[in-house]
Amino acid sequence: MRAARPSFTDLLDWVEGRLVAERADAVTAYVATADAGTTETVQWIRDFVEDARSMPLQQPPTELSERLRDVFVGLHNPELSNDWSDASLLYDTRMGMAAAGVRSLDDDGVHLAFESELGRFVLDATNSGEGMVDVQGLVVVERGEPTGIDLAFLQAGSLRRAARTTADGRFEVRGVPTEVDELWLSSGTTRVRAVLDLQGP
Repeated sequence: MRAARPSFTDLLDWVEGRLVAERADAVTAYVATADAGTTETVQWIRDFVEDARSMPLQQPPTELSERLRDVFVGLHNPELSNDWSDASLLYDTRMGMAAAGVRSLDDDGVHLAFESELGRFVLDATNSGEGMVDVQGLVVVERGEPTGIDLAFLQAGSLRRAARTTADGRFEVRGVPTEVDELWLSSGTTRVRAVLDLQGP
């Protein structure tokens, strides 16, 4: 049986050399005998990356630069800050745990719910290909008006995916490796870490 077609994110990471060796070998093998659609996608990604690298860089506004720098430092060097707190797992469909008001999935996805200093947040991870899941979720802030929240999905301390919630706390991230083991949430001075297990039941 032919392996599942790699996600767009997988192909992008493969083109840029960011996939772990085993996954990179699988994508290489798939692309070597790929259908026309996959071949066109890979070529589009290569052209895009080449064009992006050839474009002159523009200096962003100072305020944006400072915010991006703060986010980068916070995501890559949490030990530099003492305001990180750990989220508590409330519910996991694979463990038979129960939490009031939380309903489990009817399919083979993973449903997780957490309590944290930031507020409660839930996420659903559904299979999207070999070793990959699509993640949807919602963050309900404990205090203040809802604002966008920065999210980072990490694997063994390395950033794999980053996103930002909508103003009402919703988020969707496609092609997240199942090996991701942490989710970091950052909103203003509040920063939370949650241990993740995205492997299917």
